Amino acid sequence: MKITELKSFLEIASRKSFSKAAHNLNYAHSSITAQIKSLEYSLGADLFVRDRKGVTLTDAGKRFHKYARQIIDLSRDGKEAVALSPKISGTLTIGAVETISTYRLPDLLRKFQKKAPDVHISFKIMSDKELYESIKMGTLDVGFLVEQDLSVANTQIVKICEEPVSLYALPDHPLAGKNFETAELAEYHHLLWAMECCYSSVFQKRMHKAGIHLFSFMEFINTETIKQCALSGLGIATLTDITVKKELEEGRLVKLDWEIGEEFHSFMLWNKYRADYPALKYFIEMSVEHFKLG
Repeated sequence: MKITELKSFLEIASRKSFSKAAHNLNYAHSSITAQIKSLEYSLGADLFVRDRKGVTLTDAGKRFHKYARQIIDLSRDGKEAVALSPKISGTLTIGAVETISTYRLPDLLRKFQKKAPDVHISFKIMSDKELYESIKMGTLDVGFLVEQDLSVANTQIVKICEEPVSLYALPDHPLAGKNFETAELAEYHHLLWAMECCYSSVFQKRMHKAGIHLFSFMEFINTETIKQCALSGLGIATLTDITVKKELEEGRLVKLDWEIGEEFHSFMLWNKYRADYPALKYFIEMSVEHFKLG
């Protein structure tokens, strides 16, 4: 079992393609195929299923995946641990949903870069689904997302802060400044995050509970787009409060008198198998201090 074989295995699992993995690793297709055959022979099991839809992990491949990731990470961490430089260095791969990456992380990243300039950060904006999968697969060191509650296997999780969610519209919207029933929202167009988003899902459930199963809405994957559409008068936006703080202060948007009825929080989660990796450990320590956790 060789490190190069494990890296190829993880790349194929991530890309779901031998050819894409070979391209990204700068290998010939025949070379990466030979590496996987060698790895499968040493393990005594097939790791991939190949069909017209692409490449997927076998049950054995799924069980082996986390160990391959740990071996690669430990190998990298070991090399950095014996380096002559006492400075914290290495690479951190961080993923976050768009809301947190824009409104919660810039100050933290600035502080971290100033304190640990030799650490290279690979930052990715991801959907909830992508982030969950990346954490489970071990391709992310740290993740940030908004949820009601959170539990992910083999992962350390801390709650950063509450993220209130409200409805926002133009100051001259017919519902602005008025008390109204949930059913009345069906008369207006809505601007929502894609339905896999936790608060869009809760909003839809509230509408269904009020007997509203059909209503006009658009789905987005970008907070700024939702805000600009709300500012143009396109509809009522469902957003976390922090994302519209500036627009509220400037009087360009107002909060409608309606409670979503559920609590949401920002969470930080990380790969527990790498918790002692110096760069990750230092980032976690700075995050705890920055967000005043514990």
